[in-house]
Amino acid sequence: MKNVTRRSFVKGSALAGAGAAALGLAACGGSGTATTESGDKKKILRFGQSNAKEGMDMQKSTNSAESSISESVCEAPLRWNEDNELVTCLLEEVPTFESDGVTLHCKLKQGIKFHDGTELTSKDVKYTFERMMTPSTGAKSTYMYDMIVGAKEMLAGERDNLDEGITCEDDYNFTFHIVSPMVTFINNLGISYAQIFPHEACEAAGDAWGTGTNFIGTGKYKIVSNDDTTEVDMERFDDYHDGKPALDELKYVFYDDNNTKLMAFKNGDIDYCDLSAELLQQYQNDPEVAPLINQYETLGVQFVNLNLSDGMGLTDVRVRQALSLGIDRDSIVENVVNGAGTVATGWLAPQTPGHDDSAPAFEYDVEKAKQLLSDAGATNLSLTAKVRSGVNQRQLVAIQAMWQEIGVNLDVQVEDNGVWSSDWAAGSLQITALGWFPLYADADNHMYTYFYSANAAKKSSFYNNATFDDLVSRARVSQDSSERADLYKQADDLLTRQDYATLPLYWPKNQLVAKDYVLNAKVGNLIYHMFDVDIDTTKDDYSPVE
Repeated sequence: MKNVTRRSFVKGSALAGAGAAALGLAACGGSGTATTESGDKKKILRFGQSNAKEGMDMQKSTNSAESSISESVCEAPLRWNEDNELVTCLLEEVPTFESDGVTLHCKLKQGIKFHDGTELTSKDVKYTFERMMTPSTGAKSTYMYDMIVGAKEMLAGERDNLDEGITCEDDYNFTFHIVSPMVTFINNLGISYAQIFPHEACEAAGDAWGTGTNFIGTGKYKIVSNDDTTEVDMERFDDYHDGKPALDELKYVFYDDNNTKLMAFKNGDIDYCDLSAELLQQYQNDPEVAPLINQYETLGVQFVNLNLSDGMGLTDVRVRQALSLGIDRDSIVENVVNGAGTVATGWLAPQTPGHDDSAPAFEYDVEKAKQLLSDAGATNLSLTAKVRSGVNQRQLVAIQAMWQEIGVNLDVQVEDNGVWSSDWAAGSLQITALGWFPLYADADNHMYTYFYSANAAKKSSFYNNATFDDLVSRARVSQDSSERADLYKQADDLLTRQDYATLPLYWPKNQLVAKDYVLNAKVGNLIYHMFDVDIDTTKDDYSPVE
């Protein structure tokens, strides 16, 4: 019998279905145990995930799955670890702005090698950000770095360098100069969008950068093969600057749907993957998988977005408060997401500085809601919600029934992703539901980005409160962490408990499954990093296939 490989399983499952593939896997084994030269079992981790088909170049992608792959290969100056702490990576230390708030001196660790053997220098850093700001690159997250002096001019095609924005004192020392104070610029240096590329290799690859094997960095693992369709194979980078990486090989295996992926995990074709909320209850009842489920908190929030612009019928705060009072959030967490969430007491999740530990749960009171609607002259209120299919649709269907109890009729309409995104950005949605997940544990990325008046107009919110704008504006320039947290706490209270400008539902929990021999399987937010993952080769059920 021919052996069934991971790659043939992925391709075959699309034709034969998950069930047939599972039978094949159960019947066939590998060709032998993979060992090192010393005879020890190789540490080979196989991680299953979807394929966004956007490539690994995170200047051109915003997909968290692609980021998981790229961050094993390339590194940013700093790193957000799995405990949501900002730590060093390519830099010797986490830098701080000078007293002017716009000058940021950075120093690279010496001797860091790219996978092609060349050494990382300040010139690679400057090149990377200049490439990002070059219009032909098509970078998607320039807004997080366009405060560098000269960046907006580059994006507009008015200049071709960042000579005033990034000055290189020598091979290891360089300085960012930004237009105006923004302390969170430092945080942005710790995410995948700031990955540093080797100048010569990136230029040589051209448009192919981030596809196939045309992607190298300073990361723990280097790409051996990649067909951009079924699997990306990596091996340990022995010259890694921060010690020997734990794994011998790292494989990202792509699956078209969650059912197929979990079947592959159950049958031993992969070692580690996420578990969607839709499948949570099924596998909680599976005695083989249930002990391997690990649930973790995220930094995000699921919420009902209210359009506060004139003509949308939601400008009266009493109406918005009544809508909040009419939502049984405990029921939504229990029945819509199978318990995969914590009822929200505000906008900011508990791990985010500015979260108010003393805030009580949002009240559920049908009679009080009815009275507020009556006081506002809004009895027999009819509202329209447009939403994408999936969990957000199920949330609004549940709320639809709840609001009927307070005398509000909610018409729930489902739109495809593209139409919904256009309507959301155009500000035409009266009500919708969505999840908002910041890239790291800082409220600026969470609240300023969504509810600052100039930004809220582009997200069908139109929240416009001068006090709120002042609070979040002051917080983004303060270098005092305690002061920033207090400002965000005040802003959260104003947003959700005084103005009821948005209706937080719950803070989502996500799930992962990992075999018992996988060590340090932990997710700080949304991205599955392999920085610290290891394998216990002494486990009887671990048998790496050659």
